[in-house]
Amino acid sequence: MIASIENFISSSRSAETVGALKDIYLQAVEAEGYQNAVYAKTRNRSVVDIPWLKFPAGYAESYVSNRWDELDPVVHFVPSARRPFTWSEACGSQKISRAQRTFIENCRDMGVHSGVTIPLHGPGGEVHLISLSMRDERREAPNILPKLLGLTYQYRFRLSELECDEILPPNDLTSKEVECLRWCKEGKTNWEIGEILHISEKTVEFHVSNTIRKLGVSNRITAVVKGIQCRLISI
Repeated sequence: MIASIENFISSSRSAETVGALKDIYLQAVEAEGYQNAVYAKTRNRSVVDIPWLKFPAGYAESYVSNRWDELDPVVHFVPSARRPFTWSEACGSQKISRAQRTFIENCRDMGVHSGVTIPLHGPGGEVHLISLSMRDERREAPNILPKLLGLTYQYRFRLSELECDEILPPNDLTSKEVECLRWCKEGKTNWEIGEILHISEKTVEFHVSNTIRKLGVSNRITAVVKGIQCRLISI
């Protein structure tokens, strides 16, 4: 049983795959009493992807098939959240409709009770979240949120490292692409980068486009973020 954040950090660093890291994280949060967990990606108050989840049988299928994300107070609340929050806090911050109350009752009937959510804000308005919940009616332990936050941030940090290792082979970017990325981080335009590197604006555009494609992102801002995460450029 992983009993401390220090032990979790050590264990997570030893994980060599995304799947192994997930298992270590789930073991850690279950030790804190949270048997249910989901890692979801949201945009515009809708769930757009669920990389993994752990729920009682039938719950996930019901959530997806019934489009419960359209009713879920957590999904509605998470875009404005800047810190971890309890589900009761999310419900208390907005007017809950009758349909939403029915949704909450259905969750409890299926073994999804008291929960907490950690928002992970990204570029382009996308908000990732990790929600943890119990399978019976219990109150969260006092002061549990800081520990869950520590576990989750370490999980997300190590996940970024593993994803970089899997997606981007070493030295996949050329030296010129890395140079352009470094100047993108400084907020320089293609024309300004061309002047600095003594190449044409069109050539800079070519290098930046290649960098975006190789990093698997959608624009130069997210390319800079990914470049920092992958240790291709420094902060």
